[in-house]
Amino acid sequence: MRIQIRIERKGAPAQPNLRSGRRSRKLLLTLLVLGTVGALAGVGSYAAFTSTTTNTGNSFSTGTVAIADNDLDGAMLALTNAKPADSDTSCIRVSYTGSLAATVRLYSTQTGTLPQYLNLTITRGTGATAFDNCTNFTADGTNYIGQGNGVIYNGTLGSFPTTYAAGLVDPDSSWTNGEQPWYRFVVSVQDTNAAQNLSGTAGFTWEARNS
Repeated sequence: MRIQIRIERKGAPAQPNLRSGRRSRKLLLTLLVLGTVGALAGVGSYAAFTSTTTNTGNSFSTGTVAIADNDLDGAMLALTNAKPADSDTSCIRVSYTGSLAATVRLYSTQTGTLPQYLNLTITRGTGATAFDNCTNFTADGTNYIGQGNGVIYNGTLGSFPTTYAAGLVDPDSSWTNGEQPWYRFVVSVQDTNAAQNLSGTAGFTWEARNS
């Protein structure tokens, strides 16, 4: 009897997939890291107590400085073809309506060569009836500069201050809302031959600045 032995070769065992294993390990590590970060973030979100308090309704505003006169853009004084001793007189009211207390100064602007030969007297007072009309004007009872009651300037127009810094400080050092003094201006030509054939102009400014 002949016995035959048949030897069959079975297939080789499957080799493990190294790439797939590495990807799995990376994914696992990534999940672990994300989990750790998430856990730390959660701890940080609840690691401190807080409390606040609020003040609301704060508001801010500024005051005003406001001064005006009653001239209606008209000139106070005029001399035409004048000779020595000719004069002109005018009254003007200055009113203060600002909310802040203020100091007021008076100064002028001048042109020409005649102002140095014009005498000027300014008197502070009350009671005049209208602009450029001194009816019922009453001088203040104080002799401010030793030149008579209410007089605040007595000199030449040419010597009158022309800037706020050098300006004539009003006797009331702190103007408040509702003040409205009158001022009487008297200008006259000096008795000098040097004043012949000259001319000039002048403007007067009251400037208020809060104290």
